Amino acid sequence: MDNVLINTVIITLIAGSIGIAVSERLKFPVIIVYFICGILLGPYGLGLINPQSLGEGLNVLITVFVSIILFEGGLSLDISKMMSVSLHLFRQILITIAVTMPLSWLAARHIVGLPADIALVFASLTIVTGPTVIKPIIQHLPLRGHVKTFLNGESVIIDAVGAVLAIAVIEFFVSQKVPGLTILDFVLSLFIGATTGVAFGIGVKLAFTKTTLVPMGSRSILTLGTVFCAFGVSEMLSPESGLMAVAVFGLVLGSIKYREKEKLLSFKEKITKIVISFLFILLSADFNITKLPDYLAPGSLVVLIIIAARFPAVFASTSGGLFSFRERLFMGWVGPRGIIALSVASIAAMKLQSAGMGNADTIEILVFMLISATVVLQGMSAGLVAKKLDILVQGDRDIIILGINPVTIGLALRWREYRNDVLFIDSNESACRLAEKDGFQYVHGNGLAPDTFEGIDVDRYSSVIAASPNNEINVLFCRFMKKNFGIPNQYVILTEKANQELSEVIQSEGIKTACVDLQAKKSTSFFDAIRDYFSRKIPVITDITVKNPAFLKNKPGEYPVPDNAFILFAVRKSRSCYIYYDGFRLENGDVIYLLASSDTSSKNLIIFTG
Repeated sequence: MDNVLINTVIITLIAGSIGIAVSERLKFPVIIVYFICGILLGPYGLGLINPQSLGEGLNVLITVFVSIILFEGGLSLDISKMMSVSLHLFRQILITIAVTMPLSWLAARHIVGLPADIALVFASLTIVTGPTVIKPIIQHLPLRGHVKTFLNGESVIIDAVGAVLAIAVIEFFVSQKVPGLTILDFVLSLFIGATTGVAFGIGVKLAFTKTTLVPMGSRSILTLGTVFCAFGVSEMLSPESGLMAVAVFGLVLGSIKYREKEKLLSFKEKITKIVISFLFILLSADFNITKLPDYLAPGSLVVLIIIAARFPAVFASTSGGLFSFRERLFMGWVGPRGIIALSVASIAAMKLQSAGMGNADTIEILVFMLISATVVLQGMSAGLVAKKLDILVQGDRDIIILGINPVTIGLALRWREYRNDVLFIDSNESACRLAEKDGFQYVHGNGLAPDTFEGIDVDRYSSVIAASPNNEINVLFCRFMKKNFGIPNQYVILTEKANQELSEVIQSEGIKTACVDLQAKKSTSFFDAIRDYFSRKIPVITDITVKNPAFLKNKPGEYPVPDNAFILFAVRKSRSCYIYYDGFRLENGDVIYLLASSDTSSKNLIIFTG
């Protein structure tokens, strides 16, 4: 038995690591790869993995691993962003429970023919969407910020709420409690879990930010230990509240400074990838694939009903004008289920079977079908659906800016209005405080040093702007970011016309010259405008809608922009932001953001509008 147990653990870990590499190479949903690995290697396949060899340890592993997943999901969220959609998220949780659960129960009861109690347990599992499947789907889709915030926030919160709800329903049928007490237990578990999570989150946050007791290198390990501590304390106060506690703990801790949060996230994401692969493969191996054909037709109909039930819930919860009709349609379509549903389904099957209740394994089969269908259908079609609905944001989106000064801060403030993220890099500590004052994320360090970006999810940024006072450093930074991180859009702001050698590098590397139109031979440069700021000629950033046909007929790089004025960026269709460079073509209706010195008259700006 010991050899079987050891082989099960080792082979599962090996299969998980191979699955991650295969999915990233083929751009295929990793969960489906895990499912295939688990079934092929499990007792109903090659027999190399035997989940039952873990005995009661399987339940312990599920609980521990789910705690890590929920914490990492909460940590990855941004509370400040979530506040803008908090009302919609609250309504989404309530309406999803009110709409999806009854429809799922009716479908399982009358289509599959499950007993009422087993059908209710299944219905409680159908409300969850998973951050482990939502995040990879939308991470690289250029959607508006609040769409991503809504989907990510919903997946984390409803995962915790759904897990607690499902376990409460299971406990009711196993222990035959009074229904009123079960509902009270559910509400109490949510409250105590949330309270415990807040307390631990605030405590750890203060320890990290207000004291030097915990060395920087030990914070990730200590945080992981605290996750289990928060879970244990919450469980002692109220059974089944621990999952909510760790999710809220992560959410609160996610409000710490950007650099420290990213280091924690980098550590947790690596652990979470291993945890998810191990858990998915192990639970898939325990799945009796031979029973699937018996439920294929009725189960597929149930899955379609559950998918359709999401649309009215999303449309009701997102009313109010923040989201467009097309965005709401997209959010209604994207709701894949993930590891939490499968984990709790496995726990449910084991507990209900131990209590002598028949048809318990049907829950695992239906949940397996639901996860597979939603991950494949919605995961692989999300990009195409978003494109067809015309909700993808074009342009430069999230940007990294090297160099903090009043003008780049001004640019970033306007850029942020379109729900784009900005990360500043600067080696000057006082300049970093300038960015911090306006609520921007920043990294204090050398932009040309690889360790400066340690723990930062650079992949999420699509563009970089080099705006330090040094031409050579600006060009080197652009080349460094392209070579090391593959960021596609590179912009450099020059203090003066580049020499021949630098010009050749700019051209060969495909770097674009931003903000300063050298072909127009302006009398002042971008950094002269910054010097105006310090000499109390405060530069003003003005937004103007371009609609003068005569102006637009000019070739890119030859637009007759007034002296002492520079186009910083343009906004197209009210959502797509583009850094302006010397080859950018403006279109009718573009809104341009113009940096102008205080003595630039409004008459000079009429040229844009006619």
